[in-house]
Amino acid sequence: MKKAAPKAAKKAKPEAVRASRPAKTPKTGGVNHVFLTVNDLARSKPFYAALMPRLGYPAAHDFGNVLGWSGTGGSIWLKQADPRYAGETFSKDRVGLCEVAFNAEYRAQVDSLAHDIESFGGRILDPPRECPEYVKGYYAVFFADPDGIKLEFVHTKA
Repeated sequence: MKKAAPKAAKKAKPEAVRASRPAKTPKTGGVNHVFLTVNDLARSKPFYAALMPRLGYPAAHDFGNVLGWSGTGGSIWLKQADPRYAGETFSKDRVGLCEVAFNAEYRAQVDSLAHDIESFGGRILDPPRECPEYVKGYYAVFFADPDGIKLEFVHTKA
């Protein structure tokens, strides 16, 4: 006598997802926070302490192994690199972060910051200039932090 094939076990049906009204799209597309990993937190601290208030992040937070600056536009945080990666350098062409760009309200803010970047311990990559290849009225300075992480301060005409 032939045995009947075993019946397949019934899979539990996932609970139906309730249809709901779509959530409204946020009016701003702001980023809540960004974490940057640096080689030497102590070396990066003075650079970012001078920079972040100029970019609109006046409140400083120091948790020892994590530093941060916040404002109405969100927050920027720094953490020490894992010792396994000590000494590695940033490359905007690797998988991951390419650059972080901050909004300026006026062109004069871009020029003023560019004047001071090197005194903070950073390096100018491209001095303030019009970038019509991006959009009309795009005016920016491109610079690097002490680890070479590419940053930008940009004003665009509304």
